[in-house]
Amino acid sequence: MKKSKKFIEVILFALVFLVYLFSVSKTITFWDSAEFVTSNYHLQVTHPPGAPFYTLLCNFIMLFFPASWVTLISAMLSAFFGALTVVFLYRITQLIALRIVQKDSSKQVLILTHLCGLLAALTLAFSNTFWTVATETEVYTLSSFLLLLTFYLMILWNDCNNVVQSRGLMLFLLFVLGISIGVHLINLSVIIPLSILYVNKKKNLGWKQIVVSLFLSVFLFLFIYNIGIQGFLKIASFVDVKLVNNYNLPVNSGLFLLIVLFLFMVFYGLNRAKKKKNIRIYNIILGILFFAIGTSTYIIPILRKDVVTPFSNSIETSNQLLNYLKAKQFGVDNTPLVKGTIFNAPLDKDLPFLNDEEILTYNQESEKYEVVDDGKYSKINYANEYDMFFPRMYSQKPLSAVGYSNWVAIKGEKISYPVQGKMTDLLKPTFSENLQFFKNYQVEWMYLRYLYWNFIGKQNENKGTGEIFNGNWISGFNFIDKSRIGDETVIPSRYKNDKSNDAYYFLPFMLGLIGLWSLKKNKDYLITTVVFFLTFGIGITIYLNPLPESILVRERDYIFLGSFLIFSMWVGFSILTLNKWLTKIKSQQIRVTIISLFVLLASPLQLLAKNWNNHQRSNDTFAYELAKKYLDSCPKGAILITNGDNFTFPLWYLQEVESYRDDIRVINYDQLNIDNYIDKLKCKSLNSEPLKVSFLRENYIEGTPKLFPFKKETEKPVDLSQLFQFLNNEKTKINWNGKLQHYIPGDLFSINVDTIKKVFSDFNIKELKANYNSKILFKYSKNFYQLKDIMLFNIIQENINEKPICFAINGATDHYVGFQNNLIHRGFVEQLVPIVRDSKVLNPKIVALNLCDEILMKGVSFEELKTKTNFIKSENIEYTQIILRKNYYFLAQALIEEGKNKEAKQVLDKCMTMFPNYTIPFKQYSFALGKLYYRIGEKQKGNEVCLLSMKNIWEELQWITSFNPEVNQIINVKKAVKIKDIYLQMINQLNHYNQEEAKKKMIEADSFVKRFSIWEIKNSPY
Repeated sequence: MKKSKKFIEVILFALVFLVYLFSVSKTITFWDSAEFVTSNYHLQVTHPPGAPFYTLLCNFIMLFFPASWVTLISAMLSAFFGALTVVFLYRITQLIALRIVQKDSSKQVLILTHLCGLLAALTLAFSNTFWTVATETEVYTLSSFLLLLTFYLMILWNDCNNVVQSRGLMLFLLFVLGISIGVHLINLSVIIPLSILYVNKKKNLGWKQIVVSLFLSVFLFLFIYNIGIQGFLKIASFVDVKLVNNYNLPVNSGLFLLIVLFLFMVFYGLNRAKKKKNIRIYNIILGILFFAIGTSTYIIPILRKDVVTPFSNSIETSNQLLNYLKAKQFGVDNTPLVKGTIFNAPLDKDLPFLNDEEILTYNQESEKYEVVDDGKYSKINYANEYDMFFPRMYSQKPLSAVGYSNWVAIKGEKISYPVQGKMTDLLKPTFSENLQFFKNYQVEWMYLRYLYWNFIGKQNENKGTGEIFNGNWISGFNFIDKSRIGDETVIPSRYKNDKSNDAYYFLPFMLGLIGLWSLKKNKDYLITTVVFFLTFGIGITIYLNPLPESILVRERDYIFLGSFLIFSMWVGFSILTLNKWLTKIKSQQIRVTIISLFVLLASPLQLLAKNWNNHQRSNDTFAYELAKKYLDSCPKGAILITNGDNFTFPLWYLQEVESYRDDIRVINYDQLNIDNYIDKLKCKSLNSEPLKVSFLRENYIEGTPKLFPFKKETEKPVDLSQLFQFLNNEKTKINWNGKLQHYIPGDLFSINVDTIKKVFSDFNIKELKANYNSKILFKYSKNFYQLKDIMLFNIIQENINEKPICFAINGATDHYVGFQNNLIHRGFVEQLVPIVRDSKVLNPKIVALNLCDEILMKGVSFEELKTKTNFIKSENIEYTQIILRKNYYFLAQALIEEGKNKEAKQVLDKCMTMFPNYTIPFKQYSFALGKLYYRIGEKQKGNEVCLLSMKNIWEELQWITSFNPEVNQIINVKKAVKIKDIYLQMINQLNHYNQEEAKKKMIEADSFVKRFSIWEIKNSPY
């Protein structure tokens, strides 16, 4: 039987690995893929909280391949560990199935246990989330493999009666657990479910033992994470400050001294326990050592601290490593769990700010730790009246406040409280509303929806924001789905025919519940798997306490893979219960055959067939091509300002791995709040020369204020060179909430520019019908300017005469910091140039026709977007709609303004050919392009594009108002209002070009608006 088991495992691995190889992308994709490929190749530090073991392992494997292979090899590694995870799930499921049927060891029953393993393994392999992470460069398949390996070792330990072997298994388990933390910190949570098996073996399970083991395991988890790991680094940081400042030792002496001291204590303890013959203490100390060795990969960031790369992550000290592990950069360290302040709490009337710990930073020049902030009045103190246990609605960000009210109707309880000396009535959300948000958003939307995606069905892979159009779960049964997403008869065909629209009719889900029932008589594995499932599902949701803006980034289904692993296992166990239920079929062989065919068709084969087309990423080159176009659009030696992961990581990959256009300095606006990132801009990077920065480092190092209040003192333009002299002067600080702080004295700014410089020579001023100015004037108004705003001001002011400065066109505007009226459009970027149009009658949007023509008409392919058979990711569709079409619009519009209608038509035709409606649905920008057809006399084509754009909008409007949504009513009503307003605007604009058609649409819309008002009142709780 062992030989057959090995044979099954080999075949299973080969089959799954082959499927994944057919699916993987041959180049980079969006999100973290490009960052991981780059960091793996150069052994760099990834975004917090890091994955050092993953990076180290991938870097070692890449040593054996040429640079041109690294992207494919990185994706293949995900596929490899994905297939290996599947094999281990088969092995674990089969082992537990043997425990369930231990009284029956007949050949047919043993075959059933192997079928259990195969069903579980293949269900996981072809489930939506796992298949996705197995085909892209990510940490999650290696993380899942190590998670299951830990579970497998615990099962072996649980069954082992040999003392020596048990100790070896436990030590190896702790080593693997330590390694797995070096891939993803979330894996530490596995100690909670594994505690059940530990207690079961030591004392047998009763309800008392279960409760105690869960309590102690949660305590152990918090102790290891907060005391063992973070506490170790806190002590190391404290010791390091003393050694560096008092004894002139090198930085990080404290960390390495503590490591040496730890090893000394461990080996002393081992020797002492051995002499005393205290086996228990000996084993505990040895276990701590093995776990510590596993986690030791987290020392890599400090060992690589001197490597200068475009990445922002650079860890120089143990305190920075601590903040890195805590993901302080993202504010995760301040997430309240047990008690916290509600999102709309006012500052405390008596003590709005409290003293906090002083902040020290290592100074490279003085080689000492220096106090950056004494901690006085550094901690915001909100009114205690607004504290709440189990706070789910806690974030003070304005975006969160809007988000909370989208997911629950907040009526609140009125509390009168003094705000700025005046009694004000404020609404504090009730505890029941807090729990309702937890249920509606955090449990149902941010977890259960992902579970249902994998085992019930998925509407589409579009980023879900709560409305009925995108990212919902579906069952395939209209009578169930229509209360949430509407009747299938009104759903537009492009949504129903979406390749990622996959309904599984509850079959895998029901098999999972049946499989859970199969464990009812095996208490230890029943409780262990249930706790495992809840820990990596609801438990993670509670611990992370996700904000409403989470949905504005991307879907987070992959963080719950541990939960999906267990549910897939339960699907496998369903065979055992089905075998009992069908005992009326006397022939065991016939019964097993029927069950096998049913479960394989119901779960893995159905998943394979339906998920196949939307998991094929081999043709997905969009991120790679888009990144190239951004770099191609820039002049030589330019500074390219962008923001967001998707518009930065691919650029860094091209420059660092492929050495493509590495003369350009890419600046991520969002990371200009990080001192190490700013410091790197002053250094040469690849073929990009250092940038000039005059803002003193003491003003931006970690611990200094990240916000600069606006205090208007002048109506005149503030010259940026004078502004930074002002900001670099310590005497210009004012008292702000008890602390001395710099401020911004005006919101109208100017930059002196030398227009003779070669940096502006790309443009023919006469052709652009513009003139140079010696100054750039721009207005940028904010109540508080962020450090990244000030740093970008400084970089532009110091480098504008030496380097071309470009802004990436990516649909966002934050990174423009007010320069929108001083830009020349050149393909996929806009260059900052001190010119203005000769006449106010001319379009202020200036387009460099020759440069845009070179980029947009001759240098663009995006072939994968034309083919109906290709699956196109939602990000690719979104960016095409809001970026690519926008670029073609500006070029065609500029050509029309120059009287070049023939060339404008060629631009419009190319845009329509490259991005057709059947792959990239026409929306607002397509409508704008259609209006340009009207302007050049192409009425038929204008009608075609504009009316089709309106049809797409109208269909969505009819769909969303065709029923009364039972979930997410607030979000759906807001969305419907927005769509209605867009549609009415389209009618008004169409009236300028096609009055007859506009009149028809207006009559139809008038009738609809009356019905809409009633629908809105009925469905809005506000």
